[in-house]
Amino acid sequence: MNNYLQLSGLILLCVLLLLTAVFFTQSFPKEKDKGQTIRRMSADAVLIALIVIMTFVPNMGFIFVTPFLSFTLLHIPVLVGACLFGAKRGAFYGLVFGVCSMIQAMLQGAGFNLLFIYPWTAIPPRLLFGFIAGLVFSFIRKISHSGKESLYLALAAAGLTILHTGLVFLDLYIFFPTEVAGYLSSSSPLGQGTALTFLTCILLGAAGETGLAAFLTPALYLALRKAGLTEKTEENHHHA
Repeated sequence: MNNYLQLSGLILLCVLLLLTAVFFTQSFPKEKDKGQTIRRMSADAVLIALIVIMTFVPNMGFIFVTPFLSFTLLHIPVLVGACLFGAKRGAFYGLVFGVCSMIQAMLQGAGFNLLFIYPWTAIPPRLLFGFIAGLVFSFIRKISHSGKESLYLALAAAGLTILHTGLVFLDLYIFFPTEVAGYLSSSSPLGQGTALTFLTCILLGAAGETGLAAFLTPALYLALRKAGLTEKTEENHHHA
């Protein structure tokens, strides 16, 4: 049964990565004006700098609850960027997130966090997360009314954060099924207690990540939109 789950998960990730690559290459606008390019590059620089700073400032982007387990808030800049600029830029910010996660694990990783030192566990879930977030937010902006936009964005941010957690654990289970199963289950009473504690920490951390994303993403997006950052985004240009 586990082999079938691993194979199904691997196929799913491959399909999602392939779709990401196809849509990513098709989403470049044919024409660019210099002003729009400069604005986009400035926004990229700010968001990338924020992701990098949060990565390497202790307990800012990665919050360690034990030396062996941490939670991340780096998904929030990715969500804001995806909300501002759509799927292509969301995938790009997700890629930066994944690379920073891998480097951070190499420098400070221990225990469960060591599983993220490999590019195939650190990067694909974050890249897919950013891309899917851009698609979801673009759809919401098209269908939502101004009075309920904040609510829809908050719900989407919460759901996408849960999706991110799911993608990460799916990827980890595909490549490290024994290690992940060892953290989550055991036949001995002591091991079961450890697994329960670990699972409780994961659930509480995921709840915190979800709540912060739901609160901060619409607030930051709406503030930046009022500042005019989204007036001539690549997405608007592409659909004009």
